[in-house]
Amino acid sequence: MDFLDFTYNKGNYKGPHLPMNLMLAGNGTLSTPYRVNFTQDPLAKSLVFLNKQKMQKRLPVFFENLNSLLDKLCFYKFNRQTMKDLCDVLEWIELGNKALFAPEGVKMVLYLFENSY
Repeated sequence: MDFLDFTYNKGNYKGPHLPMNLMLAGNGTLSTPYRVNFTQDPLAKSLVFLNKQKMQKRLPVFFENLNSLLDKLCFYKFNRQTMKDLCDVLEWIELGNKALFAPEGVKMVLYLFENSY
């Protein structure tokens, strides 16, 4: 569902009001349920416009490394291994926050939801 505000045009739109939550699309499978679909998701692609010169080169590498860490994450492993994998993901996000997002005035936060059937 999308909501459009026709009162704005190119001349008077100043950008989104921050802070805001952007839920990125995933493309996980049964064996790797946590993946960010950064090549197809329009919100993930729009992050480049925070600083096009810097983000165009660094953002795909950041998301590829994030996906490789998320591929290892499984909550059916032993507790200690799961916590280590989750810690690796959080450390990578924190490094991305320091290097990529904080200089642009934004921050990335990870939310994981698991449905039990």
